[in-house]
Amino acid sequence: MNVSRRNFLKMSVGSAALANTSLALTEAANQTVIPKRKFGRHADMLTVVGVGGHTLYLSGSQKEATEITHRALDLGVNFFDNAWDYHGGEAETYMGNALEGKRDQVFLMTKFCNYHTSKYTPDVKGSMQMLEDSLRRLKTDHLDLWMLHSVSGDDAEEAYRQDGAIEAMELAKQQGKIRYTGFTGHTDPAVHMDLIQRGYEWDATLMPVSVVGALQSREYEEKVMPLCVEKNIAVLGMKGFGGSRRTELHGRTNVQEVLQYSLGYPQVCTHVVGLDKLEYLNQAVAGSAATPMTAAQQKMFAVNDAPDSPDFAAMQHGAKHYDSGCSRDHRA
Repeated sequence: MNVSRRNFLKMSVGSAALANTSLALTEAANQTVIPKRKFGRHADMLTVVGVGGHTLYLSGSQKEATEITHRALDLGVNFFDNAWDYHGGEAETYMGNALEGKRDQVFLMTKFCNYHTSKYTPDVKGSMQMLEDSLRRLKTDHLDLWMLHSVSGDDAEEAYRQDGAIEAMELAKQQGKIRYTGFTGHTDPAVHMDLIQRGYEWDATLMPVSVVGALQSREYEEKVMPLCVEKNIAVLGMKGFGGSRRTELHGRTNVQEVLQYSLGYPQVCTHVVGLDKLEYLNQAVAGSAATPMTAAQQKMFAVNDAPDSPDFAAMQHGAKHYDSGCSRDHRA
């Protein structure tokens, strides 16, 4: 990344997420009112900082995950993300235990992936079995948002076919077990476009929106984002640091910059940040109220994605942290 072209974004550490002591971070977070944005075409208002279940599990124990969750709630964070397959289901269990008695304070999302795993059949029955697993682990009777996980390949065809993912989502809505539907993807913007252009009225999508240009985020931003604006589909940003290896990116960027970049797109209503330590939560909340970048400022971020570039490793998919979180068994 061409740091010299980013001098205009130098920040004072006392003003937000770059405060360099634990006490300063805590106080900065305490004094921050997290902005909220409208969830696409719906009235729900989401905090621009979201908690991801995959990384929350990496905090190390139920006790630590609960501590981070309760701190997030105390600070006003209301968006919580998870997936059926994160850490063999333990990520949902951690979050469900942490949110027990506090479910009504959050907008809760999880994902299903039976079209990519042999654990359940790739049909409506398998999808609904996954949904029941997720509801049980998360200790709730409904989800606010249920998403098809990490779409790729022929997933658009799988979603729209008879006995496919969309049919399962509509059944779950009829049963009152979910409110909204969506899909996520990490590596193939064309699949996102196909899923939208085939005509189903999706409520949301989760996709890379990355200040470091990770995971083809520039292509997502240039091609998928306009479709989401046209259809008023809520965009949930992820991979702002480039994946779960956030520590490798701190020399290149910081959480405040990640949020400023992502929220520079008005259609982004929340950005899921890796939060496995209280200090990361405090940083994210303290940085959340900074002014989003303008389109011109966003364009000043240049990334060199050549294999021999110093930026290349920083942009890779989350390496072992990411891979260990998913129990995916891709079908041929």
